[in-house]
Amino acid sequence: MSMLFGFLALLCGVVLTSQIGSNALLGKLLGDSYIPAAVNMIIGVVTTSALLLIVHKPLPAATTAAAVPWWIWIAGGALGTIYLTGNILLAPKLGAGALVGLVVTGQLLFAVLCDHFGWLGFAQHSATAWRAVGCLLLIGGVALIAKF
Repeated sequence: MSMLFGFLALLCGVVLTSQIGSNALLGKLLGDSYIPAAVNMIIGVVTTSALLLIVHKPLPAATTAAAVPWWIWIAGGALGTIYLTGNILLAPKLGAGALVGLVVTGQLLFAVLCDHFGWLGFAQHSATAWRAVGCLLLIGGVALIAKF
Protein backbone atom coordinates (compact mmCIF):
# COMPACT_ATOMS: atom_id res chain seq x y z
CA MET A 1 0.00 0.00 0.00
CA SER A 2 1.40 3.37 -0.89
CA MET A 3 1.83 5.95 1.85
CA LEU A 4 -0.30 8.38 -0.14
CA PHE A 5 -3.25 5.98 -0.27
CA GLY A 6 -2.87 5.27 3.44
CA PHE A 7 -2.85 8.99 4.21
CA LEU A 8 -5.91 9.57 2.02
CA ALA A 9 -7.75 6.74 3.83
CA LEU A 10 -6.89 8.35 7.18
CA LEU A 11 -8.16 11.66 5.83
CA CYS A 12 -11.43 9.93 4.88
CA GLY A 13 -11.73 8.91 8.52
CA VAL A 14 -11.35 12.56 9.56
CA VAL A 15 -14.00 13.56 7.02
CA LEU A 16 -16.37 10.82 8.22
CA THR A 17 -16.04 11.79 11.88
CA SER A 18 -16.55 15.45 10.94
CA GLN A 19 -19.67 14.52 8.97
CA ILE A 20 -21.09 12.56 11.90
CA GLY A 21 -20.41 15.42 14.31
CA SER A 22 -21.79 18.18 12.11
CA ASN A 23 -24.94 16.17 11.30
CA ALA A 24 -25.52 15.32 14.97
CA LEU A 25 -25.03 18.98 15.91
CA LEU A 26 -27.47 20.08 13.20
CA GLY A 27 -30.00 17.58 14.53
CA LYS A 28 -29.54 18.89 18.07
CA LEU A 29 -29.85 22.53 17.02
CA LEU A 30 -32.96 21.82 14.94
CA GLY A 31 -34.48 19.51 17.54
CA ASP A 32 -34.93 16.80 14.89
CA SER A 33 -32.41 14.07 14.17
CA TYR A 34 -33.94 13.10 10.81
CA ILE A 35 -33.67 16.43 8.99
CA PRO A 36 -29.84 16.30 8.87
CA ALA A 37 -29.97 12.99 7.00
CA ALA A 38 -32.23 14.51 4.34
CA VAL A 39 -30.07 17.65 4.12
CA ASN A 40 -26.95 15.48 3.84
CA MET A 41 -28.43 13.46 0.98
CA ILE A 42 -29.67 16.56 -0.88
CA ILE A 43 -26.29 18.28 -0.58
CA GLY A 44 -24.68 14.98 -1.60
CA VAL A 45 -26.78 14.80 -4.78
CA VAL A 46 -25.89 18.40 -5.68
CA THR A 47 -22.19 17.87 -4.95
CA THR A 48 -22.03 14.56 -6.82
CA SER A 49 -23.91 16.02 -9.79
CA ALA A 50 -21.41 18.88 -9.96
CA LEU A 51 -18.56 16.37 -9.80
CA LEU A 52 -20.09 14.39 -12.67
CA LEU A 53 -20.28 17.56 -14.76
CA ILE A 54 -16.68 18.53 -13.94
CA VAL A 55 -15.20 15.10 -14.65
CA HIS A 56 -16.87 14.90 -18.10
CA LYS A 57 -16.81 11.12 -18.24
CA PRO A 58 -19.44 9.67 -20.55
CA LEU A 59 -22.32 8.00 -18.75
CA PRO A 60 -22.66 4.23 -19.20
CA ALA A 61 -24.78 2.97 -22.07
CA ALA A 62 -28.44 2.27 -21.25
CA THR A 63 -27.90 -1.44 -21.93
CA THR A 64 -25.02 -1.51 -19.44
CA ALA A 65 -27.09 0.27 -16.79
CA ALA A 66 -30.07 -2.03 -17.42
CA ALA A 67 -27.87 -5.13 -16.92
CA VAL A 68 -27.02 -4.13 -13.34
CA PRO A 69 -29.13 -6.08 -10.81
CA TRP A 70 -31.94 -3.95 -9.36
CA TRP A 71 -30.86 -4.37 -5.75
CA ILE A 72 -27.45 -2.82 -6.43
CA TRP A 73 -29.16 0.41 -7.57
CA ILE A 74 -31.11 0.59 -4.31
CA ALA A 75 -28.68 -0.82 -1.75
CA GLY A 76 -26.10 1.97 -1.72
CA GLY A 77 -28.60 4.76 -1.18
CA ALA A 78 -30.80 2.89 1.29
CA LEU A 79 -27.88 1.58 3.31
CA GLY A 80 -26.26 5.01 3.22
CA THR A 81 -29.40 6.57 4.66
CA ILE A 82 -29.63 3.93 7.40
CA TYR A 83 -25.95 4.42 8.24
CA LEU A 84 -26.17 8.20 8.23
CA THR A 85 -29.35 8.37 10.29
CA GLY A 86 -28.00 5.78 12.73
CA ASN A 87 -24.87 7.86 13.26
CA ILE A 88 -26.91 11.01 13.83
CA LEU A 89 -29.08 9.25 16.42
CA LEU A 90 -26.21 7.42 18.17
CA ALA A 91 -23.54 10.15 18.23
CA PRO A 92 -25.03 12.10 21.15
CA LYS A 93 -25.58 8.90 23.13
CA LEU A 94 -22.21 7.20 22.56
CA GLY A 95 -19.79 10.05 21.86
CA ALA A 96 -17.47 10.32 18.87
CA GLY A 97 -14.80 7.88 20.04
CA ALA A 98 -17.12 5.03 20.94
CA LEU A 99 -19.36 5.54 17.92
CA VAL A 100 -16.55 5.65 15.39
CA GLY A 101 -14.75 2.78 17.12
CA LEU A 102 -17.86 0.61 17.00
CA VAL A 103 -18.62 1.60 13.40
CA VAL A 104 -15.06 0.82 12.28
CA THR A 105 -15.10 -2.47 14.18
CA GLY A 106 -18.37 -3.44 12.50
CA GLN A 107 -16.95 -2.43 9.13
CA LEU A 108 -13.77 -4.41 9.62
CA LEU A 109 -15.46 -7.56 10.89
CA PHE A 110 -17.88 -7.55 7.96
CA ALA A 111 -15.07 -6.65 5.54
CA VAL A 112 -13.05 -9.68 6.65
CA LEU A 113 -16.11 -11.86 6.03
CA CYS A 114 -16.67 -10.24 2.62
CA ASP A 115 -13.03 -10.86 1.73
CA HIS A 116 -13.10 -14.45 3.00
CA PHE A 117 -16.24 -15.42 1.07
CA GLY A 118 -15.86 -13.02 -1.87
CA TRP A 119 -19.21 -11.36 -1.06
CA LEU A 120 -20.38 -8.19 -2.81
CA GLY A 121 -17.85 -8.54 -5.59
CA PHE A 122 -14.74 -8.36 -3.40
CA ALA A 123 -11.78 -10.51 -4.38
CA GLN A 124 -11.45 -13.56 -2.14
CA HIS A 125 -8.83 -13.21 0.62
CA SER A 126 -8.88 -15.91 3.27
CA ALA A 127 -9.56 -15.02 6.90
CA THR A 128 -6.16 -16.02 8.24
CA ALA A 129 -5.15 -16.38 11.86
CA TRP A 130 -3.44 -12.97 11.63
CA ARG A 131 -6.65 -11.35 10.42
CA ALA A 132 -8.55 -12.99 13.28
CA VAL A 133 -5.99 -11.68 15.78
CA GLY A 134 -6.31 -8.22 14.25
CA CYS A 135 -10.09 -8.37 14.61
CA LEU A 136 -9.79 -9.47 18.24
CA LEU A 137 -7.34 -6.66 18.98
CA LEU A 138 -9.72 -4.17 17.37
CA ILE A 139 -12.62 -5.50 19.46
CA GLY A 140 -10.48 -5.16 22.58
CA GLY A 141 -9.44 -1.64 21.63
CA VAL A 142 -12.98 -0.47 20.99
CA ALA A 143 -14.12 -2.08 24.24
CA LEU A 144 -11.54 0.04 26.08
CA ILE A 145 -12.57 3.19 24.21
CA ALA A 146 -16.30 2.56 24.62
CA LYS A 147 -15.83 1.40 28.25
CA PHE A 148 -17.91 -1.76 27.89
